[in-house]
This record gives sequence, C-alpha cells and structure tokens, in this order.
Amino acid sequence: MRLEATTQAMCPPRQAGTSVLRCSRSLIFLGGALLVPCPAFAVGNVSTGTPAPAAAPADDRGTPASGRADYRRMLAREAASQGLPPAVADAVAYVESGYDAGAIGGVGELGLMQVRRATAAMLGHTGPAGALLDPATNIRFGVAYLAQAWKLAQGDLCRALMKYRAGHGEERMSPRSVTYCQRVRVRLAANDASVAGTGLPSSAGSVRGVPAARSVERDPRTAIVRRLWAEHAARVRSIGARIDRIMGGG
Repeated sequence: MRLEATTQAMCPPRQAGTSVLRCSRSLIFLGGALLVPCPAFAVGNVSTGTPAPAAAPADDRGTPASGRADYRRMLAREAASQGLPPAVADAVAYVESGYDAGAIGGVGELGLMQVRRATAAMLGHTGPAGALLDPATNIRFGVAYLAQAWKLAQGDLCRALMKYRAGHGEERMSPRSVTYCQRVRVRLAANDASVAGTGLPSSAGSVRGVPAARSVERDPRTAIVRRLWAEHAARVRSIGARIDRIMGGG
C-alpha cells in the first residue's frame, strides 16, 4: 500500500455487486497445517488503509436544472482560469456528487467536488469545514486541487483522476482508481468531450496512457486477480519454507 498467529483465519465470500475482495490478513498453524488468507485488493481511504465500498455513480436528478446550469458555468470558468479542461472539472463534479452542493461523504468529503477540509487548507482555505458547502468556495478549491493533479500527471486523464481521489503523491493505479476513471470517461463521452480518450490503464504500478490488454478488455479485473493470486502463492511457499526450517531446527 506484515507473521502473527491467531485463532482463526477467514476469507468471506465476495458480495454480489462488488468489484473487490476483502479478506482477513491473519494466519493459523494447527495440527501441522498452515492456513493462510487470500489476497486483498487495496481499496478505500488511502491515508488510513480502511476499506471502503466503491461509491455508486452519482446522478443529477436531485438538483434543479437551473442550479446545474449555474454550477456548470462556475466549473467551466474556474477550470479555464486554472488551465484545466472545463469538461474534466464538470465530469468530476458529476461523478463526485451529481451536482449536489449539499452532498456530504462518509469521511469528511463536502460539496460539489467532495473536498475535504484538510485538502482545502493545504490550498489556503482558513474557514470552517461547512464553508466548503458553498458552491463557489467548493469549486474554487476542488478545481484548484484537480488542476494541480492534471499538471502533475502531464495531462494524462486517468493519472490525474488517480491523484485527485487518492492524493497528489499517489503513483499506484489501484482498481478503485481505474473504476473512478472509467466513470469520469463515461460522463465525458456523454458530453462528447474529446478528452475522454480510449482504453483503461493497468492497475499494476505507475503507468501513463497504457490501454487495457486485449485479453482483459471485457473484464480488466481478471488479470489483476491472476497477478494477486500468483503473488499470494509465492508468499505461501515462502512462509511454509520458513516454518519447515523452524520445526526442523534449521
């Protein structure tokens, strides 16, 4: 993103409709048998490592048309002043909140672009968290953070979105970031935005503009699962060898 014996090691079944696997990271040595957990995808809050479900796609049905139009004009104006394609700012606001200025996330995300107070503070915000529910304030700091991510990613859409949702220092394209980019691209395509691009990045390591491999175009998670299970099998062999040496006194 560490070996500890416990009384139980469990891997719950994947829930329907989810795109990630969540498992305990414990292991047990009983009766000469080593039980190990299955690998888990890295998801959720990147600052704490706490798992969190992928957000459902937002929509704008709860926001009056006049309000949406005003917000989109504000987004376009602020994006243009920051050197960010206005369509990208618009699509992010749509995916994050469905243009709902009063939206509040589960871990402190606020407003149209789901900006956290700590993020805004890094950009100069000195007011209370509630001030970020003001559309103009939220757009100013949200677009500023997104524009910085865009510049750091040198205009690579998916990498910019990865840095927006997971932090400017993030370099790992996680499955969650791939899904986020896919949602934004759907919105961009719906608005005929040329910046939408084609293909999706790999979720392994730092990548720039790498289209999905032909073998996983229909389901990009297949290659990820295979890679994680291969890494898991290697860890199992390593742990087993260490225990054999300990039990044999070697």
